[in-house]
Amino acid sequence: MNTNELSYNDAIKANITVHSAMADDYNLIEPHFRPESIARVEGIIKNIAEKNKISNALDLGCGTGFMINILKKYASNITGIDVTQPMLDKVDLSGNAKIELINGDTGATILRENYYDIATAYTFLDHLYDMMPTFNNCFKSLKSGGIFYADLSPNAFFWDEIKKMSVDGKEYDSIITREILAVTKKDEEIEKQFGVHKEIFIKAEFQKHVEGGLREENVKEQLLKVGFKEVKFIYHWFIGQAQLINDESIDKVERFKHAEVMHNYLLKSMPLSRHLFKYVGFIAVK
Repeated sequence: MNTNELSYNDAIKANITVHSAMADDYNLIEPHFRPESIARVEGIIKNIAEKNKISNALDLGCGTGFMINILKKYASNITGIDVTQPMLDKVDLSGNAKIELINGDTGATILRENYYDIATAYTFLDHLYDMMPTFNNCFKSLKSGGIFYADLSPNAFFWDEIKKMSVDGKEYDSIITREILAVTKKDEEIEKQFGVHKEIFIKAEFQKHVEGGLREENVKEQLLKVGFKEVKFIYHWFIGQAQLINDESIDKVERFKHAEVMHNYLLKSMPLSRHLFKYVGFIAVK
């Protein structure tokens, strides 16, 4: 694939193709729908809500409603935007919050300015060809002091290290092999499972597969450029964490405690340890 020939609209079309094919199974196959993942994110939103009024919420790249399901417990009005209508069709509209869904591009959809208390973008930013239009649109739509929370985007520092490695002729622990295959073979897996050509899948995750993930310094520069005044980064899911929390030879409560201890020690070792986390996110303030 000649990546120089890719365009903003190519990425949008690819995302519609990929996620239309995945819509029926999305909530069942994506790990962020696991109870422990939902609890982690809800803890972050609850903490934000305790310090800031979040009556009006905007969810960018809302998909089937992962963030909407959490936000509806705290916000009165929620706007969700996504380019893939079959994903929007899966959003649960129940509850007391008024939910508006928009089938459109997060970087171009006209939104009310200075209106939202919080904007979210969960496992979404890596699907954009260019993040700046979405960052600009988000900034304009937030009130002064509004919060922009994004999370579960691929961490470029992790990808840098994994891409240096190969399973060919090498004997790594399964922890390492699993991650190498996840990086190098995910496109083939999606093609086999959903019938979407792997080149289309790569276009649909441009910031991951073409740009190599989100790099803290670059993302911070972009957020500050559009006007955000505070940016705090979140690193999540260290290598081997899945194997640890799923190790049935250890009591479930104990394995989650072990994972938390490891996570906290790695955070204390930042920035030296940031290449050991698969995902990066941030909380930015307007």
